[in-house]
Amino acid sequence: MNEKVEVQIGARRLVVEMEGLTPIEINALAQKVSERVGELQGQNKQVADTSKIALLVALSFAAELDKERSAHDLTRRLLENKAESLSESLRDSLQMTSDSNG
Repeated sequence: MNEKVEVQIGARRLVVEMEGLTPIEINALAQKVSERVGELQGQNKQVADTSKIALLVALSFAAELDKERSAHDLTRRLLENKAESLSESLRDSLQMTSDSNG
């Protein structure tokens, strides 16, 4: 069962529960969001609407997530290619060994 946790993001307090996360993890995430809200409010002083700031924060985290996913996919493909190359090398070496012994 998920535990309800009170967090503060910017000037707002809210009670949340998130599946699979501990209260410590939820508070850490809320802190990151709060920090990003502060950063974006500082960069967009003309925007007084907190819902717009919240959307900018969401877009910012979405962009970060997309970059991380792309980097992860690239790393996975590179590892798969390297594994295939090593596998072929091993197959070739074993074939040469069996040919010279046969």
